[in-house]
Amino acid sequence: MLSDKYRYVAMDFETTGLDLSKDEAIQIWLVEVDVFWNVVRQFKSFIQPDKPVSELKTLVSYITWISVDDIKSAPKFDELMPEILKFFGEDVIVIWHNIQFDINFLKKYVPDVKYFDSIDTFYLAQNLIHFPLSYALDVLVESLMTNKEFKEIFLRVHGGQEFDVNEIHDGLYDSQNSLALFFYEIARIDLLMEKYPVLFQILTKNVWLYNKILEYKGDRAKSSDEKISLPPLKKQLPTNTSLKTELEIPLENYKIWERYFVWNVELRQLVNSLISSNQQIILAFASVAKLNIVKNMLTDAGIKNIGFAKWYTTIDQVSFSRFLNKSSFSDNEFLFVVKYLSHVLNDGSVLDLNTKTDYKINYYIQSEKKFENFPVVLSTHGGLYSMLKNPEHKYRNYDVCFFDVEMWYKWYNDFQSQPCDLYPILSFLDTLLYKYTLDGEKNWQEALESFASFFEIFMWVLFAETKKCFVNVQDTHLVLNPILENINFFDTNKLILQFSEHKSVLQECLSSKDFENLWVMMDNLFSVLWNIVDVKKIMYDQSEFYFTYAESTKYTNWEEFKDVFPSWVYFFSDFEKVYPKLLDGVVHEDNFKIKKIWDIDAVVWYIDDTLNNSDLECIYVLSTIKDESKEIFDKLYSLWIDGVEYLVENITGSLWKNIFKAKTQWRKVIVWGYSFLMWIFSNKINIDICIDFNIIWKQSKYLLEDIKRYAKNYY
Repeated sequence: MLSDKYRYVAMDFETTGLDLSKDEAIQIWLVEVDVFWNVVRQFKSFIQPDKPVSELKTLVSYITWISVDDIKSAPKFDELMPEILKFFGEDVIVIWHNIQFDINFLKKYVPDVKYFDSIDTFYLAQNLIHFPLSYALDVLVESLMTNKEFKEIFLRVHGGQEFDVNEIHDGLYDSQNSLALFFYEIARIDLLMEKYPVLFQILTKNVWLYNKILEYKGDRAKSSDEKISLPPLKKQLPTNTSLKTELEIPLENYKIWERYFVWNVELRQLVNSLISSNQQIILAFASVAKLNIVKNMLTDAGIKNIGFAKWYTTIDQVSFSRFLNKSSFSDNEFLFVVKYLSHVLNDGSVLDLNTKTDYKINYYIQSEKKFENFPVVLSTHGGLYSMLKNPEHKYRNYDVCFFDVEMWYKWYNDFQSQPCDLYPILSFLDTLLYKYTLDGEKNWQEALESFASFFEIFMWVLFAETKKCFVNVQDTHLVLNPILENINFFDTNKLILQFSEHKSVLQECLSSKDFENLWVMMDNLFSVLWNIVDVKKIMYDQSEFYFTYAESTKYTNWEEFKDVFPSWVYFFSDFEKVYPKLLDGVVHEDNFKIKKIWDIDAVVWYIDDTLNNSDLECIYVLSTIKDESKEIFDKLYSLWIDGVEYLVENITGSLWKNIFKAKTQWRKVIVWGYSFLMWIFSNKINIDICIDFNIIWKQSKYLLEDIKRYAKNYY
């Protein structure tokens, strides 16, 4: 349980935006609780910003439910300072979800604020709640309400008040939600301590926060000199796959390399027949969403053990034992053990890796890559190309059914010109440093530290010289002549000459696997810089950015593309009737209707009229222009249809948070693009009407037919 030596305070700000330098706080909530989940005191207030506010942005008002009237006569932050400071001190643990954002705003107003430490319930959730749709606070709380233990904690923190989705984004309510989630997470750690007493041995070696705030007495508190070992994860193995289907499509009767028209065959029947006739087969799709649609079909048909075009790794017990028997553990390392045992408790077979520490430790403890022969393999196009590049990958010998063949040139050329991002290279160097530090290899560690410092300098010099090439600061894309030996990259090229020195040192001191993994990244970087380079500016926020680099697009003709495949392959087209039909006599019927409306005002009027005069649950506006999507949202918000949730691209949160909302909200309007619509289908979310708003004519034929093709399986 929690130590009573500390005070536990939840804090939340609502702000005018996400830019710390420009935006301001417009509301604050603080809730203090004791270790028994009881609320000690609480405080909330609107805050009048320093800048004149004549009208809040529609988005801010929609998300926070705060209006101009709420803040125009509210106290300034300085006036609230005495009340706020009561919640802080050197014995305070500050708790919140994605806490760094709120800590930064607190320090903006109170630079000298004092507290002992902070705990991010988002990060704790990543270690104790596995594979949720989203780690957003409202999603986690709403999805956990079916959990008896969580609901008991929730009601205690909320004073008996039941969950109300309409209260979300009220600061006090959210603060209480964050505390409820925190106490549930601590209760989960308590359960793991009880179930696996060995976890206490790890806790006693924790060098900072969790050893201080978690208190355990009795047998678990006894130290032990025994070697620490943990139970293994559940092992998942392929099983025999059998499927009966009335439709027979024996692939041996068809020509390889041929493109077949399959629009006249229901997708479910086609997939079932292909699998029943061949037990070593890859089905490749243009996107993960489409792959998931087919995965759902197979799962519904009773085929649950499906492979994917990737390697499967297992844990090397010797390396894991070496890690577990370290002399000390950081907070993040302690939480990795918590995560591992949480997976064991829940019969997990694959670790849900989320954080940098997760990937560092996983790299250290993983064994050599293993391969399991799954009879049916699902893959994206990109995953298939990556697999085919590896001559040792056993799935290379499977027959391939390549769906969405009209997009072959796009996905293959994109694969050929994958961007090189320097930050993952820096992260991998950090991972290697972690590994060799654990192993106590000081000489190797020094060589890696030297190269990591050099690479970071190289990266910033490359970025600085790239920035000078962007004459117009608003540009986000640029094509450059090869950077190697380019006069505009004089300092970059001076540094490139030093890579060979580091290479020879690293080759001597790193394991062959580690050196190979690292230098594959280096070779890819040099290959990109030696060619015509596509540079993209990637924004951190309103003012910060970095760059990615890719070889200028390589165009491949059809004959060259076919040579990529070493095994038998069949290409399936969804709408090119000029190709031979896979089957005759099977008629496809459209049962997912798309309504065309061109004008923004007409779209808004239609939605308003339809939802006010019918009991329809979901309207999807297919929009590929984000500015126009926002304009539709603004107009709908001004009309305000009661009880309707709006889910809008780049406005209402992440993809998975919006998927969760689409699943749980009764009535909704979704204004998004084609790819999100496929995610809607893959999650079996009903759509009553789909409005084709601004799909441009060159795309319309492919996209609209494609949508009907994949929608048919759920309508």
